[in-house]
Amino acid sequence: MSSNVTNPNPTGPAEVQDLYAVSEGKKHGATREVRPEAAWDKYYTVLRAHGGDAVLNDNWHTNEVFSHVRNNFEGITFAHRTLEAWGAIVQNDHLAYYIAGGRVWVLDLEPAAGKKPRLPGNYGTK
Repeated sequence: MSSNVTNPNPTGPAEVQDLYAVSEGKKHGATREVRPEAAWDKYYTVLRAHGGDAVLNDNWHTNEVFSHVRNNFEGITFAHRTLEAWGAIVQNDHLAYYIAGGRVWVLDLEPAAGKKPRLPGNYGTK
């Protein structure tokens, strides 16, 4: 082997991304590791959930998943860390991607001042 060949794998320490676990969500005991940037209390209201520029099939599965995404995200204010704990990838203050049912859904976001209080007597009803 020639001594002129550079090693593509440096021997220095690998960069490790610090993560922390959150315990938010509907499932008891569910945790997910989240980036430290999500630790701050940034809140977003989901204005619209849609398929982006994807061509969506008009079938039962797509319609059910789309209905689920719309009903559980549109018009609701979430903390940044909650969106990421549920698997959404927040790109910037106005755009996030959420994978459900094998499809990528686009969430149009708007920064919010804080979490809105729930209405009394509205727990567990749809």
